[in-house]
Amino acid sequence: MKRSILRSTCAGLIVMSVLVVPGALRAQQSGTQQVDGFSVLGSILLSVLHVPLKFVTCVGTQATAAVAYTTTYGVPGNYDGGTNGKQIGEVARRSCTGDWIITPEQVSKDYQ
Repeated sequence: MKRSILRSTCAGLIVMSVLVVPGALRAQQSGTQQVDGFSVLGSILLSVLHVPLKFVTCVGTQATAAVAYTTTYGVPGNYDGGTNGKQIGEVARRSCTGDWIITPEQVSKDYQ
């Protein structure tokens, strides 16, 4: 039972990444980089690995930031007399921002 759920999840991630990559290609047309099949394949494979890792990092940082914020509520920070909440919130926000999908252009730029 657990194997079938794991296989279904992996298959779903692969299908979802295949469907997302063409949209990313159309959204960011770049005339300077040549995109070939290896870049698209690399984009799919790296995105399948990157998205769950980014998700776990985002959720883990949000949970840790919530605990840190509540335990240090009202503690003075090291800027203009404010509290640590602003710094904790900024760290939590930055963990979830940035690119979640790796585009073929990025793969061809980084690996060729």
